[in-house]
Amino acid sequence: MFLLTAVFCTALSITYLVRYNNIAALELRERELKTRIEELERDNRQLKASLETYSTPEGIERLARERLGLVKPEELVIYTVNDKNESAGSAETERNN
Repeated sequence: MFLLTAVFCTALSITYLVRYNNIAALELRERELKTRIEELERDNRQLKASLETYSTPEGIERLARERLGLVKPEELVIYTVNDKNESAGSAETERNN
C-alpha cells in the first residue's frame, strides 16, 4: 500500500511540475505577444499619422519635393558649388516672376 501511495504521489508531482512549466512558458509567450502588440499598435499609429499627412495636397507636394526632387514648372533650380569644406550640389529653388 505504501509503494502504491508513493508511486501515485510521484506521478502526481511530476504531472504538476510539467503543467506548471507549461503554464510558465505560456505566460512568458503571452507577455512577449503583448509587447509585440504594443509595438505594432505604436507603429500603426505612426503610419496613420503619416497617411493623414501625405493624403493632403500639401503633403503630396512636400513628399514630391523632398523625396523625388520635383519642382513646379514655373520654378528654376539653381545648383551652387560650395567650398570644399561644405557638401557640393545643394539645390536652391527660385520662382520665375
